[in-house]
Formats: sequence, C-alpha cells, structure tokens
Amino acid sequence: MKYIIAIGIFQALLAVVLLLRSRYRTNADDLLISLVVCIGLHLSIKFYIFSFIKDQEVLNMLNTFIGFSYIPLLYLYMRKTINPEFVPSSRWYLFFPLMLGAIAYFSTICVLAAGSPKGHQFLYWYNTITLYTLLSSDIIFSCTIIYIAVKKLSSSCVERKLIVQLASLFLLIGLIGSFMTIFMPNAFSLSYLGRSVIYALLICIVIRIITHKYTVTIEPLLENSKDENVFNEIDFSATTELISHADLQIDTISLFTTQPVSNTIVISKKERPAPQKRKEILREKEMFKILLKLEAAMEAEKHFTDSELTIDKLSKLTNQKKYHVSETLNHFVNKPFYTFINEYRIQYVKDRLAQLTMQNKSVNILELAYEAGFNSKSSFNRYFKEVTSNTPTEYLNLISKETVN
Repeated sequence: MKYIIAIGIFQALLAVVLLLRSRYRTNADDLLISLVVCIGLHLSIKFYIFSFIKDQEVLNMLNTFIGFSYIPLLYLYMRKTINPEFVPSSRWYLFFPLMLGAIAYFSTICVLAAGSPKGHQFLYWYNTITLYTLLSSDIIFSCTIIYIAVKKLSSSCVERKLIVQLASLFLLIGLIGSFMTIFMPNAFSLSYLGRSVIYALLICIVIRIITHKYTVTIEPLLENSKDENVFNEIDFSATTELISHADLQIDTISLFTTQPVSNTIVISKKERPAPQKRKEILREKEMFKILLKLEAAMEAEKHFTDSELTIDKLSKLTNQKKYHVSETLNHFVNKPFYTFINEYRIQYVKDRLAQLTMQNKSVNILELAYEAGFNSKSSFNRYFKEVTSNTPTEYLNLISKETVN
C-alpha cells in the first residue's frame, strides 16, 4: 500500500505544479488546486503512519480528518463554475465538519502519545464517529453535486463532465468504505485491500484533474492550427484562380496581337509554389508586452464598446502594427480577434448586471449588450452562453439569488 500512496503523493505534487504554472488558470481552478493539495496532504499523513507507526489498532482505525474537505471543495468548484461571481468564502460553514474532525484527530493523537490507558477507547470512538459521518456525507453530497451539475451546466461544458466524474469517484469511495464497514469490520487484510483501492481512486481523481487542464489548454491550440490550415487552403485556391485568370488574359492577347508579348511572366501549374506554414515573427517576450498594452487599453479606454472595432482600428489606437497584434492574439493568447474583444464585452455586461442588481435597479439586458459593443441580440446571446454556460436571463437570476442570500 505504501507504494500506491507514494505514487499518489507524486501525482498530487505534479498536479499542483502544473495547475499553478498554467497560463489558462481561472479563479475556479484555485479550488481544484486546494482539492489536490488536500489529497496530497492526506496521502502524506497516511504514508507516515504506515511507515513509522507499529500499533496495529492505530493502523487499522485512525482516519484522517482531511477527507472532510473533499466534497465541500468540489461543491464550491461547481458553484463557481455555474456562477463566476460566486464567492466561495460565503460558504465557510461547509468546512465546519473539517474543523471538528481536525480537533478530534489531534486530540486523539495527544491521548495516544500520552500513553493513557483509555487511548485506544478514545481512538475507537473517534474512528466510529468520523467514519460514519464521512461515508454518509460522501454518498449523499456526491449524488447532490451530480444532480446539480447535470441540471445547471450545459452538456457542452467541459467542467460539467469533470465535476460529474469527480463526484462519481467520491461516491464510489463512499460505497466501498460503507461495504468494508458493514461486511468486514474486523478483517484487517481485507480492510488493507479496501484502503488500497480507495487510495488508488484518490490518485485517479488527481490524474483526472491533470487531464482536464491539459485538454482545456491543448484544444485551443489545435483549433488554431486547424484555422491556419483552412486559411492556407483558401489562399491557395484564390492564388490558383488568379493564375488561371492571368493565363486566360495572356492567351487572349496572343490571339488578337501580331506582336509578341514581352515582359510577361507566365506561371505554369507545375511551377506553382506550395503553400508554406506561417512562421511566427515575434518572440514570446515581445508578444507578452503587446498583450499587456492591449489589456491595459481595454481596461482603461474600453475600446471594446465600439461596435465597429476592427483589428486595424485597435492597432492604431494602441500604436501597434496590425500583424503584430494578430500574431499576439492568434499565437500567444490562442484567441481570434473577435473572441478576445467579445470576452471583454461579456465581462462588462456581467459587471453591470451585478452592479445594478446590488443597487436594486431595473435591468435591461439588451441595452447593456449594445452599450458593451454588441450590434445584434443573437450574437450577444450566443457569446454570453459560450462564456458563462448560461443565457443572460439565467445568469441574472443566479446573481439575483446570490444577492438575496
């Protein structure tokens, strides 16, 4: 079992490093990082116990209180995904069982370390209370999280798939733990096997979080690569048509002119150059500086509110070359120009909705959309749904409920 735990600790460390270094980290990802840190800490404590503690009853019964943090963190991540304006600290009471478990855990350790004759009896009651509380809460709240995620998040939302899978794994852990508790409470060898399975499932949870962030990071790059191939094909087709048109003009001139046509360049189909892959013309450091200037201009001047904003206009407003701006957005930010602009517009609408809701003022969503720079209701609704996973009306209802609560 120690080898399984050691692998889990390594996976948790790797996941934390990858999540912290990710350029695509969101506020909700901080909750995923906290979840992975808790799993790593849990496995580290278990590794120490199984490596250095010889008391058989302690090995068999000493539960780790950190398990009380898993479901609350996953629940908060789901709420943050549903409503980006949600403040996780407003649900601090979800960690009340964790705080009580920590007090009981360290009290039990102190009693055992003191060599009290009632130490093992204290351990028995600590294990019984925490075990039944933890298993029942895992089963009940995992099902609740799955139900809410399926109901509130769209099927195209990648976070929904992650949340449902993680909740299912925690549900499986609760079911396995319940089976062990009911049918083999005193069989240490079988309990040892069951614990190994549970630790393996915790490793699966960490690996799933890593693969989720890897997929979220890689997919935009793949889509951008596909877009480049499409543009290359279009450019090559256009070039072919122009060349064919030029050949036709030359043939026509030859028919009606007795003088030879001089200084005319004819490109045969065999000699047509193949389209080459576009090369980056800026270093990453230079693109980062351009991105900072673009973001500063967006936040200070709110250029996105101009419904006629184009990449040419933005380049002039920020004193940047057009192809440098295009290079930065496509290859450094991995977003097309209008996606970059519309995300600022959506954020503007979200901020105004929150502000008006807090002030108990009437809200005209379409008016805010035009104010943000959108020039059609359909495009606003489509982009809003893509960014927030909710329609504008659904989002307004969510933040209205949060304000009331």
